[in-house]
Amino acid sequence: MVIHLHDTRIFRLAQVEKCPISVWHSANQCAILFHGRFCPPIIKKRFVILKKLSRKTLSNVLNFLLIIGTILIVIILGARSGDLPSAWQALIHADKAWVLGALISCAVFILFETLLLHVFYRFQHVPARFSASLIATLIGMFYSGITPAATGGQPMQVVAMSKRKVSSGVTSSALAVKFFCFQSALLLMGAALWLLFRDFAAQHIGAARWFVYAGFLLNGSAVLLVILLCISRHTVHKLLFSLLKLLCRVRLIRREELWRTRLENALSDFHESVRMITKHPLQLLVLLLIACVQVLGLMSVSFCVYRALGLSALSYAHILTLQLLLYIGAAFTPLPGASGAQEGGFYIIFSAVFPDGTLLGALLLWRFFTYYLPTLLGLGGVIFDSVQTIRGNLTQTENNSAQSADLP
Repeated sequence: MVIHLHDTRIFRLAQVEKCPISVWHSANQCAILFHGRFCPPIIKKRFVILKKLSRKTLSNVLNFLLIIGTILIVIILGARSGDLPSAWQALIHADKAWVLGALISCAVFILFETLLLHVFYRFQHVPARFSASLIATLIGMFYSGITPAATGGQPMQVVAMSKRKVSSGVTSSALAVKFFCFQSALLLMGAALWLLFRDFAAQHIGAARWFVYAGFLLNGSAVLLVILLCISRHTVHKLLFSLLKLLCRVRLIRREELWRTRLENALSDFHESVRMITKHPLQLLVLLLIACVQVLGLMSVSFCVYRALGLSALSYAHILTLQLLLYIGAAFTPLPGASGAQEGGFYIIFSAVFPDGTLLGALLLWRFFTYYLPTLLGLGGVIFDSVQTIRGNLTQTENNSAQSADLP
């Protein structure tokens, strides 16, 4: 049997296991040859783990390069249009009080997302600390920010809370309810302000209206799916599995059985969450109000940036309307942090709001507080969680060693 030498640990493991092996090299390859058909299961397992890790690492690197590439494209386009020097001047002379306001808005967004998760735990009588909910929120922000369509956030939050003795089922339900409340608050506020300022919105959205329509359709479908679960779980089950079969038939998705299992688990979690919601409407109202404050915190950053650059012609409600429509339109873009869609949408929708020379600076400042700063804070949460895990493992090992030493 031949296993490519992705890591020298496999070779050392083979030596420890005393396997009959030889190593051969070529111009660009190195492999271990196991003589005969015997390859110890422990080495096969290590090889599979390393292969998965290498794929995950490659995916993370590509996502990171995509994010960096988006920033560079924005800066290059700004430099070619001659906006870069004026954007730099706008950032230097930005009103520090309003920049601080943008920072506070970002903090409100993070704290109320944490509060939404924590209050759900309290409603379910789960003794989780607020600090644990905060760490889980930061971890979710980091992995949501670096994975396509924010798919990596929720699984890692489940893992983080499992380390803190909160069952994965409860956390999955909490995240499902949090998603429903956030999407509902976002759509209700966006639709209400769009109707209230429809002429103003039409003037600034222009050709991007189809982008906004698609956003309302996709976001609304997610909320309607949850509501439909309240009415008929069987209908949702049949609909989603028919869609899965279609995607497998056109080869957009492989390994149908794996996806079928994942979908079954997700539907079970969502159904449990919906059952909790329908039983306690007052609790749902509280969570929705928290989600509204969370949405306002995130959406207020653009108004703070607007005022920081010395502009005051438009009211808070007008800027909030445009920002909500932009976020709804870009929310389901299948790229890390909705990169490209957020920047492009900002250029189109806010081009008439920010004068020439300040648009690029406004974009960079807004994107920093709404995406890069939360992702960096999330990275801090990931590091803190890793340190806590290592310390916990070391303490457990020391306790086990002490108990072994006490035995006669």
